[in-house]
Amino acid sequence: MRYNWLVSLTACLGGILFGYEIGVIAQVLGMPSFLVDFDMARMDGNATLVTTPNYTSNSSLVTASLLIGCIVGAAVLSMVVDLFGRKYSILIGSVVFTAGVALQTSSSPGALTTLLAGRAVAGLGIGVVTTVVPLYINETAPPASRGALTSVHHLMITFGIVLATSANSLVIHASPMLAGVVSPWRIALLLQAVPAILLCGAVIFIPRSPRWLCEKGKHAEGLEVIAQLRNRPATDETVVDEYEALRDSIDFERSIGDSSWSELFHSDTRGRALVGVVNQTFQQLSGINVVLYYSPSLFPQMGFDAYSSLIYFPLGNAFINFAGTFPAMWAVDKFGRKPLLQWGGFVIGVSHSLVFMFLVLAKLLDNQLFSWGAVLSLFVFLIAYSATWGPVVWAYQAEIFPLRVRAKGTGLATMTNWTWNAIVAWAFPPIFVAFEYQPYVYIIFAVSGFLSSVWSTFCVPETKGLSIDEIDAVFGAQSRRNAKFF
Repeated sequence: MRYNWLVSLTACLGGILFGYEIGVIAQVLGMPSFLVDFDMARMDGNATLVTTPNYTSNSSLVTASLLIGCIVGAAVLSMVVDLFGRKYSILIGSVVFTAGVALQTSSSPGALTTLLAGRAVAGLGIGVVTTVVPLYINETAPPASRGALTSVHHLMITFGIVLATSANSLVIHASPMLAGVVSPWRIALLLQAVPAILLCGAVIFIPRSPRWLCEKGKHAEGLEVIAQLRNRPATDETVVDEYEALRDSIDFERSIGDSSWSELFHSDTRGRALVGVVNQTFQQLSGINVVLYYSPSLFPQMGFDAYSSLIYFPLGNAFINFAGTFPAMWAVDKFGRKPLLQWGGFVIGVSHSLVFMFLVLAKLLDNQLFSWGAVLSLFVFLIAYSATWGPVVWAYQAEIFPLRVRAKGTGLATMTNWTWNAIVAWAFPPIFVAFEYQPYVYIIFAVSGFLSSVWSTFCVPETKGLSIDEIDAVFGAQSRRNAKFF
């Protein structure tokens, strides 16, 4: 039982670490001390903060540098995991992330290169941890609780965003007391290390993955780990049967040889690869990370004051995103994957359209009440995303690929997510400036939402409750025609 609690703790801390990193940067980019120290703003003669010409490019670099590191981390993952195993890969990723945090926190004013290097190194660690933790959960948790623990991991990502936003808000509120002592942005960035250090501590006590032990021929240790995880003696019939099934699975995979990346584009798998890639693309083009990364820039353009835009609205975003994840944990198996993606995409499109409409009306009629309509519409978007496209895309891609190419298929889809995440984070500030801070960007997100609904209707087969063989049939030639796949 002790090991099951540690596996659960690892799932929670791995999710919190990822979520905390997502949530921390938005408010840091709005802290006056950070903007001044890195030449993104200056104080004019009236003690008013004025952005410099470097603001757009530097804010893009600060946000995207971490995501580029994540892409590299995910790319080198297979080598790390095979060499060191799941347990020590999580430990290595956490240590690398902590080193990146140290670089960020120690950056001297004006030393943007050091800050970016720290962000990229932290991203390298995040790319490893966020991919290995779900894999470790899948290989150690009891079958009955595997799905629940995976859902908890995704829930904890949104909770990590809440923690980061709450901690940042306290730091911002305490800024006057910190003046002349330490820059608030250093404290905010330093706090990132807390979940990483806790994760390091937890990993020391968790067992190795029984699958990895079996792959390496350490059968006695692998059997003992399963016995400890199931709280039964190693001679128990159910423990022995589970380990023998694991050995048979690994022997079968070896008998058919290693898969190649080209197999993802064979006739029986390319449709699944396409669905995984396009789903992740639409997830990132929903606008979620623009709202999470750049909310302190979005809300002032709606007519709200800087303090509310830096504290209250990011807190609202984080809590709504967290709360919206709970319905998904129930609805994904109640209603299925396809309906959630269909209706989620439609609501995302409608909500962004309403944001655009309300902001246009607010400007034309000079009425702040319409801006509140835009805020409420943005909150509806957050609920729709966190209950549908946020978690469902990950659950869907984990079950559609055949075992032989599952690692490569999910890896390709995950790399797509990180790549679009980085592109959106990089491109949004200059696009927003090019639009002269007008709300046209919400039209882009609205069109993406409607297109994702259409895509889900005609190109995403339902997989709820299906076995592996049935999923293979769904993605077969006849079922592709029935699902209007092409």
